[in-house]
Amino acid sequence: MRTLGVTLGVALAATHAHAAGFDTPILYTARHQAMGGTAIGYVNDPSAAFHNPAGLQGVKGLAFLGDFSLILGKVRGSPFATPTANSIDSKLVVAPFFLLGAPYRVHEWVTLGLAAFPVASGGAEYSYDIGTLRAKDYTEIVFLEATPLLSLNVPKDRWLPGRLSFGGGYRASLVLFDRQQGDPSDPQLLNLSLSGFNWTGVRLGLQYSPIDALKFGVVFRNKVSVNTTADSGTVGGAKATNGALKFRLPAKLGFGARFDVQRFGIASDLEWAFQSENTKSHLTGQLEYASGELAPADKVNVFNWQNGVTWRLGVEYRLGRLPSIPLRVGYIYDTKVTNTAYPSAFGTPPAPTQTVTAGAGYVAEHWQVNAAVSRRFSSAAHVDAAQLGEGCQFCGFAGDYKITMTGLYVDASIDLPK
Repeated sequence: MRTLGVTLGVALAATHAHAAGFDTPILYTARHQAMGGTAIGYVNDPSAAFHNPAGLQGVKGLAFLGDFSLILGKVRGSPFATPTANSIDSKLVVAPFFLLGAPYRVHEWVTLGLAAFPVASGGAEYSYDIGTLRAKDYTEIVFLEATPLLSLNVPKDRWLPGRLSFGGGYRASLVLFDRQQGDPSDPQLLNLSLSGFNWTGVRLGLQYSPIDALKFGVVFRNKVSVNTTADSGTVGGAKATNGALKFRLPAKLGFGARFDVQRFGIASDLEWAFQSENTKSHLTGQLEYASGELAPADKVNVFNWQNGVTWRLGVEYRLGRLPSIPLRVGYIYDTKVTNTAYPSAFGTPPAPTQTVTAGAGYVAEHWQVNAAVSRRFSSAAHVDAAQLGEGCQFCGFAGDYKITMTGLYVDASIDLPK
């Protein structure tokens, strides 16, 4: 039974995989990411599904948007209790993301839409020696979202001076979780793949522009809890059945503003993520050994995260009038979220992170294309054995923790007037 506890503990270590919690703070799209990811106050295209549904007021007729985001990264950590796994670097993480959106302005007052995109993720892969075995230690978690949308677009000066809109999206969430450890060709020490759905999420937003040069926005999403399950898997060489593990994507509240003067634009967003909603999670299931013995399992994973603040800043300078070529730069600062007592080797270290961004676009009357690049990094955080919390079999071990990420983005959109 001691083996059962250790191997299940290693399994749960992967559920810490995160970036600013489970959220990935360097998404979306190329046009917004180039400006530090700012968008809440001024987004006016189909990516409003992710940033602020009220931004669908900017759609003129039938619009389509596609974004491809490629995230490349490495993390450093201590994933296992062996010297060969102390303060080591992961393999290069290659994570492709996308956003697809298609809204339609059915009336002066109403815009409807539909969009799909990954909303959060985490994971890494290490290689280290366990005795004579060169082991693979791998985890991946992805939160995927599909959302029908509606915005109420108040005609200019009808209720207030300027433009006002309200928007909402109903969020259907799919979580995919994959965890492997052991021989790369046959990970018998650990091999679990879980998935689950949730149909109860919402994203609500508001935008207000008293004058064309000044825009404000606010957006809120509720907490989503997803129970993932697996019919079968392998833990410690034993067959595992009826596995279950709950994941939570916490609530988030964001505020944004943008000001334009002549060819210049400046925008800033402030987001508050209720990451403290992630405290503990239970992995449950049943193990069946070759002897026929059945052993129930119920292990607790400790997060004890703290609420996180993300501050975004972006600047734009437009060459030409129409078509125009906007040049953009940005900056993102994320406060510390994860707990030093319960570090993870599969995501952001227990330290603040920073991101710098840049990009450009080509904007015509009814269509545009954009490209951007970002670089996210943190200072190395050293965790001493004395700092580790007691009773957590599921966390990383003493050592150095660090993350670096590079994002490459491209998007294209068209808005066909009615």
